[in-house]
Amino acid sequence: MLTRRMTLALGSAAALAPSGCARPPSHARDVIAAGQPAAVLIWAVARERLAGWPVKPHPDCLTGLSASAAALPELGRLSGPGRKADTAALSTLHPRLILDYGDTRPDVVETGREASAQLGVPWALIDGALTRIPEAFRQAGRLLDEAARGESLAEDAEGVLAEWRASGPGPSFYYARGADGLKTGFRSALATEVLEGAGWTNVAVGGEGIGPTTLEQVADWDPEVLVTLNADFAHAVRGDIRWRTRRNGARRRLLLLPDRPFGWIDRPPSVNRLLGCAWLAHPDDGPTARLALLSRRLYGMAPAEIQMPKWLI
Repeated sequence: MLTRRMTLALGSAAALAPSGCARPPSHARDVIAAGQPAAVLIWAVARERLAGWPVKPHPDCLTGLSASAAALPELGRLSGPGRKADTAALSTLHPRLILDYGDTRPDVVETGREASAQLGVPWALIDGALTRIPEAFRQAGRLLDEAARGESLAEDAEGVLAEWRASGPGPSFYYARGADGLKTGFRSALATEVLEGAGWTNVAVGGEGIGPTTLEQVADWDPEVLVTLNADFAHAVRGDIRWRTRRNGARRRLLLLPDRPFGWIDRPPSVNRLLGCAWLAHPDDGPTARLALLSRRLYGMAPAEIQMPKWLI
């Protein structure tokens, strides 16, 4: 089980920076995101400070962000899975801060301290727990010299989470990940807490975190709803009686949740999850100005038509 204690750690490596090191005249593009969750948080609070993406979003996803997002380079990650960043290349960007957002395990802290020492700049880690998003906005606002915006976003998040927590009981569900749908988030996984926190019951038990399963196991769990962010999977199983037929012969419902520019329940597990919480608080409202406004607040723009969850017949 991952530790989710509140942590904010600032490295002292700033004092190690060579006195002759040239610095940009402004604070633009001077913060390194250790991983994609941190990049999304920085983008929401002070997008002009983000030096680059740990993993550059797909071009289709970039259309949901303001134009400057596409111009940012892909830098690799300092924490988490995926291509690792080249610290020598990062140093040429003259960063002022490394920001991480997510797990607070000792190994994550140690990795951050090592990166701080290598780059000669401070490092900060903010607890990435879903229910602590308001405090994450406040901390990021203070660190990024955007305290007023951080506070404003925190107040928005508090309102969303209060309504999300008050959601009534929902259906039982299976979260289908990947093109074949045979990877899932087991009960209490970070990947499914947006749904579980809204009163939906995760049928996937017997494992931890994210892991593989089988179609036979899904049938035995017999969820009321298949939930996915993968449009290819959703359309592939739309007419598949093996996936869509419940034990009692009823048709299983199929819910396709948005994944652009970022997922509504995870991928990455960052402040983008507020959109999933906001929708689950009022799932029958349909497209609303409320969700469009929240999208604009998080991403800097809202497409003319934001993606909305779809129940597929």
